Amino acid sequence: MAKVLSRNWNALFFELTTSMINKPFKFNSDEPLWSVPEGVSARLQSRIKNTEYAAFVFCGIYCAVAVIFLILFGFAALVREEGVYAKVIFGFAFTTAFFYCAIWISRRYFLAQHLIAALMGTLCIYLFYTGGTEGSGPVFYMVYPLVAVFLQGFAIGGAYILALAVLTVFIYGASAFGFNRELYEFVFISRVATVYVITAFLATFYSYYKYLSERELLFIYEDLEQLTFADQTTGLANRNLIEKLLNTEYKRYKRYGFKFSMMLISINSYARVNNQYGQEAGELMFKDVATIIQEELREPDIPALWDREVFLILLPYTAKERARLVAERICNKISEHVFFIGSNTEEAIASVGLTEVSEEDFSSIIQKLELLHYEATKQPNNSIVSD
Repeated sequence: MAKVLSRNWNALFFELTTSMINKPFKFNSDEPLWSVPEGVSARLQSRIKNTEYAAFVFCGIYCAVAVIFLILFGFAALVREEGVYAKVIFGFAFTTAFFYCAIWISRRYFLAQHLIAALMGTLCIYLFYTGGTEGSGPVFYMVYPLVAVFLQGFAIGGAYILALAVLTVFIYGASAFGFNRELYEFVFISRVATVYVITAFLATFYSYYKYLSERELLFIYEDLEQLTFADQTTGLANRNLIEKLLNTEYKRYKRYGFKFSMMLISINSYARVNNQYGQEAGELMFKDVATIIQEELREPDIPALWDREVFLILLPYTAKERARLVAERICNKISEHVFFIGSNTEEAIASVGLTEVSEEDFSSIIQKLELLHYEATKQPNNSIVSD
């Protein structure tokens, strides 16, 4: 029995040893230390990006319900032979549907919230001015505060609520635009105003606490970024990590004399693309540039996001002359690359500030690097400015 067990243990040991020789241990250092697991990064980015689109979908649901009710009210007005009133109601329904489709096609989703709040506010003013059906027009004021803060948040929604209230008081108090104050009894108007104020207060109060929760979520996101040392958009090292690495590299230089170079890189088209096509298009362009930079660097080089529109690259054990060759390769690749923004294409040029570590105070070196980069941005073509 003992011999059998001994043979089994020997066979097992031989199998384990053979598998370790044939499949040697691999360190997990192939990936940068700032990298975030792909699944986590994708979930974080989707949560941030989907917020605007989710608000657009909610606006679409509200639009659909509103348009259906407006059409029903329009047909009811036709039955009562109120042709002008029916045309106005149908006009509001058509305008809402048309502009919402235009926003959907253009993907300017944030405009949907302003569209609904502005159109409903205008409809409230119209119904108040004309009286609506049998003097029931002001009843819609009771719904408006909820809609405004639900779509716009407590700050902008509160501004819409206040604007509607001020305009209504002006029309009623000054009998502006030929308004007939005898259209409503004072008791009825006072009741509507009271409910409007109470509803506005409760809606804004609730929205304020919702805003605080969302802000807390953003703080958690920023804290996570600090912990992971990764920029969630480009996948590069973030400002927090690169500052630590620069400080470590500078101490190594002071102790052992190992020189290194740094460069700041930006592209001229980012701000224009971001403004013209939206933030998502700007992020796609920025990601392409980040990919180009990573492809042109050696493995020990460290690319990072320095500012919102500026990359910083740390080149350990690299003199300025060698670093300039790297900068030229990156500039050429960026200028040759075609950036696809939807059905459009864009080109870009790169501006590079380049310096090598010296005996100066490190904060002075960074300040000098930023000034060199600023000088490079003034040039009309690809430019590399070094000291």
